[in-house]
Amino acid sequence: MEPFNDNRIRVVSPGRGARRGDFVLLWMQRERRLSHNHALDWALARARELRLPLVVYEEWTFELPWPNLRHCRFLIEGMRDNVVEAEARGFLHWPYVQSRASQKSPLVSLARRAAIVVTDDFPISPVPEATKRLASRVDAPVIAIDGNGLVPLSLLGAPPLVARSLRPRLHRALVEAWEHRASPSPEADGPAALEPPFALWEPATLERLLEKLPIDRSVPAAPLRGGARAAESCLAHFVAQKLSGYAKGHSKPLPPDDAFRSGLSPYLHGGQISIAQVVEAVLEATGGTSKKRFVAKAAGDKNRFFGSDANANAFLDEALVWRDLCHLFLWHRRDDVTSLSRALPAWAWTSLEAHRHDRRRFLYSFEAWERGETHDPLWNAAQRELVVTGRLHGYLRMLWGKKVLEWSESPEEAYRILVVLNDKYALDGSDPNSYGNILWCFGLFDRPWFPERPVLGRVRYMTSESTAKKFSLGAYLRFVESLPTIEEVRSGNRSEAGSEPAVI
Repeated sequence: MEPFNDNRIRVVSPGRGARRGDFVLLWMQRERRLSHNHALDWALARARELRLPLVVYEEWTFELPWPNLRHCRFLIEGMRDNVVEAEARGFLHWPYVQSRASQKSPLVSLARRAAIVVTDDFPISPVPEATKRLASRVDAPVIAIDGNGLVPLSLLGAPPLVARSLRPRLHRALVEAWEHRASPSPEADGPAALEPPFALWEPATLERLLEKLPIDRSVPAAPLRGGARAAESCLAHFVAQKLSGYAKGHSKPLPPDDAFRSGLSPYLHGGQISIAQVVEAVLEATGGTSKKRFVAKAAGDKNRFFGSDANANAFLDEALVWRDLCHLFLWHRRDDVTSLSRALPAWAWTSLEAHRHDRRRFLYSFEAWERGETHDPLWNAAQRELVVTGRLHGYLRMLWGKKVLEWSESPEEAYRILVVLNDKYALDGSDPNSYGNILWCFGLFDRPWFPERPVLGRVRYMTSESTAKKFSLGAYLRFVESLPTIEEVRSGNRSEAGSEPAVI
């Protein structure tokens, strides 16, 4: 890596002993793609220096969050694309799928043969814990590479409380970072005479494998297909069909076929596409990718930094500033998100605490929330979209979270409910953005609002009635009515699994 990207490197363990090793091992935990991948670039460079082959390893195991059919299928579809891509470009790619919880993963035995183990530096469980655990069991150096964003998170300083404080920092750093993006199509040096020490998972067996895996099937596969090819198709469709209306239309909760949302968050979360690749495509479509495109004197201005195109500025502010705000928060304060009192700004926690014993107009059990059985048709529709499709529009996700806070016995109970519902059903769950978005409903990255209200205090208040006045919700509600019901999906009577990729 060049000096700028040295800021992405973290030595988890310097290694013990002087064993040469048989290969360099890249363990793809989060950045699961063979392009635009800083960890892959670094591992490939080390393999060349040591004159050793590079082995790319990725796995699906029961230790991953929420081992249900939805998340399992999406991730393994990504592995399938990587098998094809690796063969085309000469990489040794060894995929492994654990068929039962008692089966032993080959990861440790592989790492014990490696000269260096390279993996992703991602701030959400189980990645940090798994990396640390592996480092304690092997003699090879274990190196984690920050591939979370265009700018290494270590260069962005402490996490600010609001986006406007991060924006000028990120813009200034981005001017330099732009020249240090990961390689779009790294090539291996040729096939190596190495045989895998375990039976590789065969992509052709995907359907049979999914039928046999002892996973939770009450959360069925979503209509959205996983993998780098689907991610690139999604990006191309967004740039060609939706970007031109993004500035004015992206916040409107419309059906997927005519909404302006990009649909990229599941692929970014799964590491199946890079944020750099997304930014390049948007810039190319709106004036070019030259470094001169950035208006350095406008650093901090969300409407001018990326030039004069309003749609590019609106999308890239969401994709970079707000995304990095969440990643930076988790990077520095990962342990704090287990507790609302530690995660929230003082004003928000104090206000929620002051109204802890306020009378709630409605209270629901977790089962009622999960089944979408509240008195509010719009909340129920949003929950139905999430459970059936694995997706939830950003604006409705805010309303969805606010109502759970308002109609739960305590802020802590509301937080637990939202994290479980989001991570269990959303294809972009268990992500820094998930925690950032949920905690925003409790006051994170926001300011005090007046007048002070029951239950929420000075935390921003939202209602379904005001949302209905702001947007024409008829199309959205008709779209949700066309979906299977939550009960049908959970019982397996109707399923969208196996359909063609949705146009998103």
